[in-house]
Amino acid sequence: MRHSTPHAAAFTPVEKIAFDELISHLRNAARFPLRIAMIGTATFIDDDPQAEPIAYDRTIHLAESGSLRDAIITAETRIAHDGIETSAGDGVRYLPRIVAVIDREGRLVVAGEVRAQKIRWCDPVTSDGEARMVVTEASRLRGKAFAQAGSNNLDAARDLRFSAGVLEGRLVDRIWREPVRDALLQVA
Repeated sequence: MRHSTPHAAAFTPVEKIAFDELISHLRNAARFPLRIAMIGTATFIDDDPQAEPIAYDRTIHLAESGSLRDAIITAETRIAHDGIETSAGDGVRYLPRIVAVIDREGRLVVAGEVRAQKIRWCDPVTSDGEARMVVTEASRLRGKAFAQAGSNNLDAARDLRFSAGVLEGRLVDRIWREPVRDALLQVA
């Protein structure tokens, strides 16, 4: 017999709790594994000292991870110990610039700028308004990069594109913003 007292509405049946936890667990599991990628500049060094080096942007897959915390730790460890294999040969030098962690559905989880074998993780935006401001500024930087490339200032154009990319690293998908903040505090 069910009672319709005001207190009865405050309690959730045990079967409902278990089902809700199962659904939540399944939704979270669908986001994994997380893919860790490195975006940087590869430079081909010719044996001829008179030849100019040829530089190009290159993305390298670092690893996959089953948890956000492990993805952050794996990325930091690989960067700190120079554990990046380019498979491009000895004549190519690779300079990592940005680390990005992407979930199974292609959403940005977290990103960071690589400097001196350390990652400075980007702070996720806190609102849609802040995201619009980031997009506007990144677009402005990409416009400047386009202008620099048109003036044959390729190194300056590449630097501006990477600056825009670092700024866009703040555009973490809405479902990941809070978990990322928590995970970054835990591994700090």
